[in-house]
Amino acid sequence: MKKYLVVLSLSLGLFVSPVSADALKNSLTNMLNEKDTSPSMVNLSNLNINGKAKPVQNVPKTRSSKAVVATINGHKILKKEADAHLKKRTQGKMSNFDHLPKKQRLRLIQEMALPVLALDSAQKELSVEEKEAVYSRLWMQKEVLKIKITDEQVKKVYDQLKQRSEENNATTQIPAFETVKDKMKLQMKDKQMVGTLMKDVEIKVQ
Repeated sequence: MKKYLVVLSLSLGLFVSPVSADALKNSLTNMLNEKDTSPSMVNLSNLNINGKAKPVQNVPKTRSSKAVVATINGHKILKKEADAHLKKRTQGKMSNFDHLPKKQRLRLIQEMALPVLALDSAQKELSVEEKEAVYSRLWMQKEVLKIKITDEQVKKVYDQLKQRSEENNATTQIPAFETVKDKMKLQMKDKQMVGTLMKDVEIKVQ
C-alpha cells in the first residue's frame, strides 16, 4: 500500500504542479535571464551562469544536505530535496536553496508541497474503490509505456488489414497509414498488455 501511495503522490504532483507552479517557474526564469525588477526576484548579479558566487560580503551560509529546510503538515523537506527541485526548475543554473531569498524559498516550498497536500486530501476523501481504481490505472499506464512497438510492426498489421479489406471488396476507404499509425500503435500496446495480464490466469465462473 505504501508503494502505491508513493506512486499516487508522484502522479498527482505531475498533474497539479505544472498549473499551480507557473508563477514560480516564470519568476525563476526571469531571475536567470533578466536584472532584478521587483523585490520578489533574486538578483543574480553576483552569480555566473554556472551558479558559482563571486566573492561578496554577507554570502548566505549553506546548510547540510540533510538539514530540514521546511515541514509540510509534519512532512519534512530536506535541503537536498529542495536543491534538486531548484536545479530542475532552473535547468541546472541554480542548485542551492540557501542562496534564494526568503520569498523565493517560500514559493519553491509551496510548489513542493502540492503533491504532499494532494495526497493527504486523496487519502481522506477517496473511497477504497476509488483508490484501487487509481492504482490500477496508474500501474497499467506505467506498464504500457514499457511496451515497445515499432513503426514496422504497425505497418505490417496495417498492410494485413488493408489486404483483407480489398479481398472482401469493402467499400469503406482505408485511411492513409500515417494518419492511423499512432492510434494503431496504442491499440497494439493495449492488446499486448491484456495478453500479458491474462497469461496463466485461472478463471472459474460459477
